[in-house]
Amino acid sequence: MAAPLPKATELADRLAQIGQDAVLDEFALRRIVADARKLISTDAAKAHDVLGQVAALQWDVSALRRHYRSAISLGDPVLGLWNYSTALFLVGEAGESYEAARDAWRKAPDDLALLDDLIASALHDGRFGEAQALCGRRRKMAPRQEPPIASVVKELVKAVGQGEFSEAGARRALRSADSIRSEARARPHGIKIVPSQHEPGSFLFEYRLITSPAAAGDLNEALALRWAESPEARADPGLKFLPMFIGTVVDGGCA
Repeated sequence: MAAPLPKATELADRLAQIGQDAVLDEFALRRIVADARKLISTDAAKAHDVLGQVAALQWDVSALRRHYRSAISLGDPVLGLWNYSTALFLVGEAGESYEAARDAWRKAPDDLALLDDLIASALHDGRFGEAQALCGRRRKMAPRQEPPIASVVKELVKAVGQGEFSEAGARRALRSADSIRSEARARPHGIKIVPSQHEPGSFLFEYRLITSPAAAGDLNEALALRWAESPEARADPGLKFLPMFIGTVVDGGCA
């Protein structure tokens, strides 16, 4: 009797757990790939979705794009685009990640969870004015639920309006950080934007990574060197929007 086919949801759950581990379990990833390939004949869209997620964890961007093209064309395009956005963000493609999230939301404009992800994508890509407009859209859809990051978005837009820095300058800073993170293949573990208590209009973009504090320190040094070598990056007055890496792996686990 043939073994039952694995369920795509089970594979996705296994992948989510592996993706949070300090060290990727390559053997477990190979098992998931083998199980996902068994699903192609019966549920091709979800199989390609899983394979795209594996490709993201392995930093195979061309395979990631190839599998998600199949997942989006063969299955639910909203879910496919949404997951594609997440996979692109993992490998440091913030601009493409934002575009995929935007395309998904345009197909499902009443989905609050998707809208929240789009707001976060716009914020991470330095599109503060757009993030504020989306927060306004969300507020109309759910008047009693203030968007979680609306207050920070409002402060960022105010700082841009007062000439502290530009959206284009912030976007360059964030994309430099994404590029350095991608080169190191360091997986993201969340972001936090901290307005300065002492310098109005200044912000620290804390970019949390699944890596050690020491490794994050090395990436910060690489980012500072790249910043120092880029006249374009210093175009904004005062360097008041600064990304910084935070390592979350302590004693073998994520803090």
